[in-house]
Amino acid sequence: MRSIAIVSCECVPFVKVGGLADVAGALLKKLPKYADTKIFLPGLKHICDKYQYDVVGECDVFFSKDRVEKAQLLKLKDYQNVYLIGNEMYFSRNQLYGEGGVDYPDNLLRFSFFSKAVLECCKTAKIKIDVFHCNDWQTALLPLYRKLYYRDLNAATVFTIHNLAYQGIFPPEQFPFLGLPDEFFTMNELEFYGNINVMKAGIVHSEMINTVSPTYAKEILTPEFGCKLEGLLKTREKDITGILNGIDYLEWNPFFDKAIFKKYRTRKGKLQNKIMLQDKFGLQVAKEIPLFGFVGRLVEQKGIDLIIGAIENIKGFDFQFICLGTGETAYENAIMYMAKKYPEKIAVKIGFDDTVARQIYAGSDFFLMPSRFEPCGLGQLISLKYGTIPVVRKTGGLADTVEPIDKSRQSGWGLVFINPDPLELADAMKNAITLYSDNSFMENCFQRAISLDFSWNNSIVQYVSLYEKAIGKL
Repeated sequence: MRSIAIVSCECVPFVKVGGLADVAGALLKKLPKYADTKIFLPGLKHICDKYQYDVVGECDVFFSKDRVEKAQLLKLKDYQNVYLIGNEMYFSRNQLYGEGGVDYPDNLLRFSFFSKAVLECCKTAKIKIDVFHCNDWQTALLPLYRKLYYRDLNAATVFTIHNLAYQGIFPPEQFPFLGLPDEFFTMNELEFYGNINVMKAGIVHSEMINTVSPTYAKEILTPEFGCKLEGLLKTREKDITGILNGIDYLEWNPFFDKAIFKKYRTRKGKLQNKIMLQDKFGLQVAKEIPLFGFVGRLVEQKGIDLIIGAIENIKGFDFQFICLGTGETAYENAIMYMAKKYPEKIAVKIGFDDTVARQIYAGSDFFLMPSRFEPCGLGQLISLKYGTIPVVRKTGGLADTVEPIDKSRQSGWGLVFINPDPLELADAMKNAITLYSDNSFMENCFQRAISLDFSWNNSIVQYVSLYEKAIGKL
């Protein structure tokens, strides 16, 4: 049985900032059926305070004569396959990446240490690893360190890009801290428009590169989605794959979700949740009014400006919209203004509340995800399980998971538009409003949606195959 090490800064239930935590947690849960699985996480203060652990190793992590760091290898007592890399100076912080919306200024040092310490600890503790599965820029240096300094580990590397927009850009004067020869600060390596680009290390030096949906794997090779790395990615095109994120149906399921107003298996039960959601947000309680929901970050990527523009275009139609999210102040203010302008149609809650999010998934008729780009997306997968019809832009994982509705053929389970244009979203929402008047058709859509299987079962098999491909390239 192969030995796979997931190297990540996030993993549920230990630490979560974004979707990476869910992916790592799912791999940790599902992969042991196929491989000896371990995960390495930063030894964050709140994890060490919450869980009991044993110190199973200590080592020096050498970068240069001026930078030699101490690392502890910690193993959680109640999770035998969970390891922490301990270093109080770097990880005894209130948050993972930064505070108050500002990144910690020493993040390059923190995560270069984490990446190299994983390798050093495995070498010192004689932990046999066949594949290091690295995730996002925070662990992107590991494949380079492994190739330069840890060839004797005889391990392959896989690098997963969860969102290409976040690349780990740092000023050039910090390059000496990385313990790399000067030749690696060049255009073909880590140099990027005069700065350091940490993600480039993972792209250049991993055996295999992975994204979290097949369509996103193709999109990142284009100027529109490549974030100025499309040329470099093109050179690795044959080694890039896309594996769709799955969803945990034990976690997201209206059959036994205790947070929603009423558990349900039928559309009748769903409509009961709708009535209670309308009442909770002070909207007119009426089953016949189509209700759109949004749960997510209020940022440009998620298309919140498209939603605002679309609502202005369809304000004469009978509909309701509930929004839950937090993000850029300008978007928060804009959506709150819309709620004040159209109080009979729009309700907004700024912030994030897991219970309210679940109630929106359960109570809405349609779920809006007009993203400009979406590496995978979980919102549309959750909404489908709750029988809520997604309205999405055809991009990334949304294109891979939402089949357009064809009423004549009684097929599909979502409304899909092409361009990031508020008028195109408005047309999709108008179509949704029209479809909603056909109760029989909506019942059929509900049944198709809840019967879909986007669980991790198929994705895990694809990851096992990916690991074998990486090993084969050594």
